[in-house]
Amino acid sequence: MVRKTPLAFALCTLLTAAPQAFASFDMEDCKWSDDSCLLKGTPTFNPENDSRDNLLRLLSQEKSFTLPVQSMPADITRSRDFYFAYHPQWDQAAPLPAAAPASAADSPLSRQMAELNIGADEININDAELENRHVSNNAGSVSAFFAALLADSTLTAEQRQALAQARTGLLSGATREQIESSLATFPADSPAQSYTNYLAAAASFYAGDYASAERDFTQLATSDRPWLAETAQYMLMRTALNKSSQNSVGEYGDFNIAKINREDATQAQTLAQAYLQRFPQGLYADSARSMLRRINWYLQAWPQLAGLYEQTFQQSADAQQLRKIVIEYDNVYGMAFYEQSVVEAFPDAPLVSYIELLRALRLNSDYKLTLTQEQLDASKPVFEQSQKLPLWRDLQLNLWQATGNYAAIIQAVTPAQKLAAHDTLAFSEQVLYGEALMGQKNWTAARDFWQQLLKLSQDNEQQQYVQAKLAATLVYSGDVEAVFAPDSAVTNLRFRSQVLKTQATPELLRQQAVHGPNNEERTIALHTLLVRDLTENRFGDWLKDKKLASEIAPPVIGEAFNDVNLSTFDWNGDTAQAGYTCRSLNETVTVLSKKADDAHALNCLGEFFRTTQTHVDLWKNSAGNDVLESAISRKEPFGQFDRQSYYQQIITSPTAEVEDKSFALYRAIMCYAPSGANECGGEEVDKLQRKGWFTQLKTQYPGSPWAQKLKYYW
Repeated sequence: MVRKTPLAFALCTLLTAAPQAFASFDMEDCKWSDDSCLLKGTPTFNPENDSRDNLLRLLSQEKSFTLPVQSMPADITRSRDFYFAYHPQWDQAAPLPAAAPASAADSPLSRQMAELNIGADEININDAELENRHVSNNAGSVSAFFAALLADSTLTAEQRQALAQARTGLLSGATREQIESSLATFPADSPAQSYTNYLAAAASFYAGDYASAERDFTQLATSDRPWLAETAQYMLMRTALNKSSQNSVGEYGDFNIAKINREDATQAQTLAQAYLQRFPQGLYADSARSMLRRINWYLQAWPQLAGLYEQTFQQSADAQQLRKIVIEYDNVYGMAFYEQSVVEAFPDAPLVSYIELLRALRLNSDYKLTLTQEQLDASKPVFEQSQKLPLWRDLQLNLWQATGNYAAIIQAVTPAQKLAAHDTLAFSEQVLYGEALMGQKNWTAARDFWQQLLKLSQDNEQQQYVQAKLAATLVYSGDVEAVFAPDSAVTNLRFRSQVLKTQATPELLRQQAVHGPNNEERTIALHTLLVRDLTENRFGDWLKDKKLASEIAPPVIGEAFNDVNLSTFDWNGDTAQAGYTCRSLNETVTVLSKKADDAHALNCLGEFFRTTQTHVDLWKNSAGNDVLESAISRKEPFGQFDRQSYYQQIITSPTAEVEDKSFALYRAIMCYAPSGANECGGEEVDKLQRKGWFTQLKTQYPGSPWAQKLKYYW
């Protein structure tokens, strides 16, 4: 299938302006290029990570650049904000203050205009609106032209001014004819004529008249004016490049790479190489190298392009520049190989080959691996020749992991005795060893291994990641209590919270509600316990456990803990359905502790759950917990209310009062309003049953306010 992309996306500085989510299976959640958008994957080289994260970790490690990773909370035992996924607060972070813009009067262009006697009203620049071939018709190129005029001592002041005015006209869209007419008074043998010819060629280029532009730039490339000669040589390449894509734009502005004219693109490649050979450190050398990447993209010359990216990665001067080129790279390769992964290594590009083959270890749409052992073996020479064999070894370990060959991993990897700080590759190898132990269900060995690795790691990210693995191992092994032992190595409150909510017994919850290490954990434990007391009909226990709330002072409140707000249990009944009186939750539960089938109290307990939506919330902190989420998963999670069961119990009760039974019928029917889906919890009943409830309410209790209020069933 031919992939199409918008023209602006494809042609503006080779995709750098429009990062896409080709890198991972997830939807884009924050703009990856933003300073506030940190690495959200695991601190390993993992096929499931965003490929940009993997690549940035790999390259930053080689160049000793600081990674944009999340910072540790002041106290991890009180925070649930360290996890390996997108953080919503990243989008809310205040942007870094921008550097104060230079005064317009002090800018180089303004000084040039003053020297050339060009008034401020004669120039109109809005670079933000430029696109496609017009992107270079900007303030920078105007300033470069002005600088060339001022540096050329053979020009008169009048000629400089006239040429400068013509250049400002070009900025405003002047045609070739208009420019040539405005400068027609120059003698044919005047040095100014060469600049006139350049402006005419540029006007033809911006008008899409590539034949005229090519003819004129070819003549100017031999000019005795250095700036004109170099700029014309560069523009020959750009002319051929734009010519190659002139028919690749569809009716709706879509860019179709299959319609690139390969002959013109090949010519552009030759011209770019010719420019770099003539001007290796020239004014446009960086741009020409960038254009070579675009040209190879147009030609779909993936091995050659991979080599160019490899060189560019190594030449990145700082972390921000590296991040920009990583975005460009991933947009090109992520788009091209979105549906069919790379399965062959690229010669002279071991780093790119590693990232692409790692991407190929994801499951495809048929839930099968794309990369085979034979293909991986065939790629080995590229890594051997470049002395990057450890990267190939990591691919092999990942392939064994993906195919369940845990024994091979355990045989190949030796548990580390020490671990260098921030060595992602070495850490990844150790993680694969631990995962292999888990894959074999060797829980004791896995537990001991994770505990030892936790001691060896000198990196915050790695330590928290290992904590998630250790917590999962303890859960899988049935040793939940060990997570909360006084000497437990699992200190991350997010991981402890998820285990409390899903795995802890009432006794363990009660223990942590009283003896937990801080108010935050005690609150989580107590909230979970109180919800479960209610949903599991332990009403007498609830009355006793509720008293524990007074021991947690000050109360834990705020958005970060709004899923465990203990004040929800202070419900006074005022928000119950108008026309149906309920006492406080405390009084309601007191009645149920003495008579568990009391119809009025059950209805009011249902009103508590309906109006507060109180439950054990597993969603709030479910992201970024790695294998722990699988370990704690339950088919029927604890603490999920089932109001419908209360109504069904009352409807079938022979002793329920008319007021209570009619209200229960009303609320049972309303469980399915208006969508027809059950919003009350419990198993869904069929529509015939709902019709029966409606008929019963209308025929047996026609005078009740609930029969009169209800017009439909769903």
